[in-house]
Amino acid sequence: MKKVIITTGGTGGHIYPALSVAKGLIRRDIDVLFVGSDNRMEKDMVPKEKIRFIGLSIYPIKSIKMFFKLISAVKQSIKIIKEEKPDAVIGFGNYISLPMVTAAFLTRTNFYLQEQNANLGMTNKFYYKFAKKTFLAFEKTYDDIPIKYQHKFKVTGNPLREEIYNISNKEEREKLKVENGEKIILITGGSLGAKSINDAVLNEWEKLKEKKNIRIYWATGKAHYEKISKKIEKRNMKDIIKPYFNNLINIMSAADLVICRAGALTISELIELKKPSILIPYNSIKVGQYENAIILEEREGALVFNNDEAEEAVRSALDLIEDDEQLQKMKLRIKALRNLNATESLINSLDIWRN
Repeated sequence: MKKVIITTGGTGGHIYPALSVAKGLIRRDIDVLFVGSDNRMEKDMVPKEKIRFIGLSIYPIKSIKMFFKLISAVKQSIKIIKEEKPDAVIGFGNYISLPMVTAAFLTRTNFYLQEQNANLGMTNKFYYKFAKKTFLAFEKTYDDIPIKYQHKFKVTGNPLREEIYNISNKEEREKLKVENGEKIILITGGSLGAKSINDAVLNEWEKLKEKKNIRIYWATGKAHYEKISKKIEKRNMKDIIKPYFNNLINIMSAADLVICRAGALTISELIELKKPSILIPYNSIKVGQYENAIILEEREGALVFNNDEAEEAVRSALDLIEDDEQLQKMKLRIKALRNLNATESLINSLDIWRN
């Protein structure tokens, strides 16, 4: 039986694509081992999916002590590779993938990389020259890659949860009992929420209340929910305000417009579902959300604002939601960015099938 080690962790943006590929490999009777951190969310998420998991003590290299922990994690990873004898290792970025990818390099084990964002992360930037192939979410990443290495890259899109490929806008709107002429705006700052987005919506709430044909689905984030629920009066019975929506993909499918951050997976989901959006990227160079947002802005599929412009962003959403012609144009422009099923494309590109 063929065997693949998958490695990443830390955030859902790294873990969900890795899980999608892991499940795709398992469906093809590949033995999958997931190696991550023993102190981040993957330690719970991966075993819950009934996928074999090993957690290592991995931390960002911010001190000499953490550097020696990294060395120890690399030694453990080498031991795992020697015991498991995988046909390939696939790293999905983040510092948590660094020990196992380093071990694959040192043991001359074939390894692949996957990049979710528009810009290469640290581990992928360091190792792409030695990888069999690096799978990209966006064409734009080629701008940062020397021409002599571009043959080692392939744009597949981001591997997404399988259900997104079969979701129907019409069916989701029927489930939500959306009436003719009624518009849905989804507002979300991710699982933790986004203070700048929440504050902007609060400040513009009276103007939102004037829009009678709009239904709001607002995911505030757990930390912000109680404060917000005390401050506002619902516009109508159809508005839904929660800390987080477990069926966020379904609501996004039904929505006419999305106000959100610009995480890599969020951008990929907006593209797959052809959703016009108002993007307010998280304000950090390390995260790279601005570069992700530009991909949709350049295609005129989204309007992009910074944190300081969040109120202007909400006001723009109120204008845009009434402009059916512009919304339709944005959908058509986004459609050009769609890839085929990224999970299947990535799996089919692995050399393990040749032997």
